[in-house]
Amino acid sequence: MARFQCLSALAALTGLLSLPLIGCIADNEDRTVNDMGGISDEMPGAGVDVDDVNREEAGEARQAFGLGDAKIFDVKQNADGRLELSARGTDNAIWNIWQVVPNGGWSGWGSLGGGLITPPTVAQNRDGRLEVFANGWDNAVWHTWQAAPSSGPWSGWASLGGGLIGPPAVGNNADGRLEVFSRGMDNAIWHTWQTAPSSGPWSGWASLGGGLNSSPAVAQNLDGRLEVFALGWDNALWHTWQTAPNSGWTGWASLGGTLISAPVIGRNADGRLEVFALGTDNALWHIWQTHPSSGPWSSWASLGGTVSTIPAVGSNADGRIEVFVLGTNNALWHIWQTVPNGGWSGWATLGGTLTSAPAAANNRDGRLEVFGRGTDNAVWHIWQTVPNGGWSGWATLGGIVH
Repeated sequence: MARFQCLSALAALTGLLSLPLIGCIADNEDRTVNDMGGISDEMPGAGVDVDDVNREEAGEARQAFGLGDAKIFDVKQNADGRLELSARGTDNAIWNIWQVVPNGGWSGWGSLGGGLITPPTVAQNRDGRLEVFANGWDNAVWHTWQAAPSSGPWSGWASLGGGLIGPPAVGNNADGRLEVFSRGMDNAIWHTWQTAPSSGPWSGWASLGGGLNSSPAVAQNLDGRLEVFALGWDNALWHTWQTAPNSGWTGWASLGGTLISAPVIGRNADGRLEVFALGTDNALWHIWQTHPSSGPWSSWASLGGTVSTIPAVGSNADGRIEVFVLGTNNALWHIWQTVPNGGWSGWATLGGTLTSAPAAANNRDGRLEVFGRGTDNAVWHIWQTVPNGGWSGWATLGGIVH
């Protein structure tokens, strides 16, 4: 079990509340499980500063920390409805913080250990247990999981193998099996999947082909089929999809566009997928299915704005999509559908001074909550005060995140 020493400091975010910060430093005694079934004290690279290591062999792995793949943490609901946030610390371990009750206050930070080079991606198993995925210093995908829904202890880290660049994406098949997608060093998208819902063993890695220039994003269609999106080297959006739920895959097809960020996917109230990305004009662009689970897709349309990060996409309790980005002033900006499945508002600011792309999640009561890294490297958050309604002021969750 990790021991924690917590340091208090007074720090202020320009434009945010001035609040005490809590930064936790772990004396981490967690042990990890390696991919051969043996026990190791730590994953490759644990405790090593990412900036001090020559990563030329990882090709474009550093893109994981640039605009194209700039999500730095992930937030998911536990089976009991409590939000849990996972982030990579400056020690390259994954750290978690969680609501102590649904819709309520937050715990302190706790370390899951590990030595990772990408931000975490979190998914929920069919039985409700959360599972965290990230790339290790060996460019393999590593994962850890809750022993029971909504609770610890977490497993040790285990390797799924592979030689990948950029953070993984995880989707839920129609039958509940998790499937992981990541870009290989050959710039193809590779995937591995649970052979049974909520459990291993996992399949071997298989290639979906393609020549991609961003990490993938994955979403489930209304009919249960997974669909994967990524940028090509032509800066257009490309996609591939399962031909039937839980089944094989099509070839890659282009949706056009001229984009500079990895795609982010939202889902309309009627089930139609909608994809958002930054254009070369730094505006937010989107494209959407004209029918649930099928094409043809719309043409690309601009939502305007001058955006400096990859967007975060959330859904209001009434089904309206809402998108969050950082502006060039480092404040959080948002834009939302005025009716479910419908048109869009203008841009409005939620203030703050942030240094990362935002992440958004729904509380159990449907209220959206948005998270970002402040200039003090702590996690800050803001939330709707009622479902579909107005917003709180900013507050800090402390921590020091990569």
